[in-house]
Amino acid sequence: MKAELLDVPVEVSDREWAEEWAGRLDDLLVGVGDLFGRVETQWHGEMCVRGLLGPVSRKNGWQLAEWAGERVPWNQQHLLDRAKWDVEGVRDFTRRYAVAELADDGVGAGPGGAGVLVVDETGFAKRGKASAGVVRQHSGTLGGVFPCQIGVMCAWATGAGQALIDRELYLPREWTDEPDRCRAAHVPEQRGFLTKPRLAEAMIERALPDLPQEPGKVWVAADEVYGRERAFRSFLEEHRLPYVVNVQANSPVLQRPGWRHAARLVERVAREEDWVELPAGPSQLDTRTWQWWVRRLPGEEEMVDGQAWARWLVARRRLEDPGKRDYYLGWGPADTPVEEIVLVPGARWRVEEAIKLAKSACGMADYEVRSFHGWYRHVTLAQLAAAFLVGCDAATARENGPLARTRYGQPAPTAPVAERGGPA
Repeated sequence: MKAELLDVPVEVSDREWAEEWAGRLDDLLVGVGDLFGRVETQWHGEMCVRGLLGPVSRKNGWQLAEWAGERVPWNQQHLLDRAKWDVEGVRDFTRRYAVAELADDGVGAGPGGAGVLVVDETGFAKRGKASAGVVRQHSGTLGGVFPCQIGVMCAWATGAGQALIDRELYLPREWTDEPDRCRAAHVPEQRGFLTKPRLAEAMIERALPDLPQEPGKVWVAADEVYGRERAFRSFLEEHRLPYVVNVQANSPVLQRPGWRHAARLVERVAREEDWVELPAGPSQLDTRTWQWWVRRLPGEEEMVDGQAWARWLVARRRLEDPGKRDYYLGWGPADTPVEEIVLVPGARWRVEEAIKLAKSACGMADYEVRSFHGWYRHVTLAQLAAAFLVGCDAATARENGPLARTRYGQPAPTAPVAERGGPA
């Protein structure tokens, strides 16, 4: 007797997708469960993550507890305050999970199919003076100077999407110079003042063992808070990490009077016909195109793992406003095509998308904790929840084809690297 053909519907229903995602979430929570220690803490951690992913209007202790069927928020507050669990272990688990879920078979968000590590900060509006790190300070996220906390974030971006993989809370000198204030917020005694670039370096160093190990397969993008600092760029070079980072217009480029600053050099050398229109990678709506001017800087090439590496000065301007320019310094393999170099600064928006997802869908900014460790606990769990969404979206895209548009990720290039002018 011949076996009949299995009758399976061609289209996948919303219910089937929901069941698939629910199963993936169960697997994730089982994988991370041991890091919470006691069974009760595991249960509260699981309910917190499920609540962060659930239809809760504001994901603070009271509403998460209500969503979990509890009358009071004590268990959720205990999880973020006194409960003993391995928050650094959950952070590392989230990073490994995100890197694995965003594997893209070499399509990449950067040159030669590389992934891009992006660092940036985001503001968390806070009233009062007791929350760790809160002072009146500038936040681009909030659009000015406000009482807020600043979190330095690190995201991993590939052709499959982007996800936050680490976080650090910035403590201004107004805090680190007042030990009593720090003790009241449970800031560790050994934690002194660290600039944002130093916090970024710590996150990058933690991430490196979990990222692709081949030379040139990880690029770094950052705005001028980090890129303008020579020490940060030296850190990347010591770790053999190619980069294209924002610098200020008056950043020194050449040690030559009258030609030192980036803006002055571009003004004197760049002819109108030298500017070329190039796409800098996909955005949420479409591929973004700017005008670019890229030149290698004079000097001896450096040999990195037997390959010649060079430095570049990069300028960018909008088609509709050519007088307004952004400037970048880059360092990487000398044979990297211009079409590929511009993908790195073009990928910097990825961290903004990852932060937006974690805040809007997973309540990363909805916490009501004041302590230093409470901030890290809530933000870490929100990043885990956001990584789950990104992983599900990437898996759905693979079901529909490796370069399909995704909901939380972004559309990958439609042509292989070789067709975009880069090395095959």
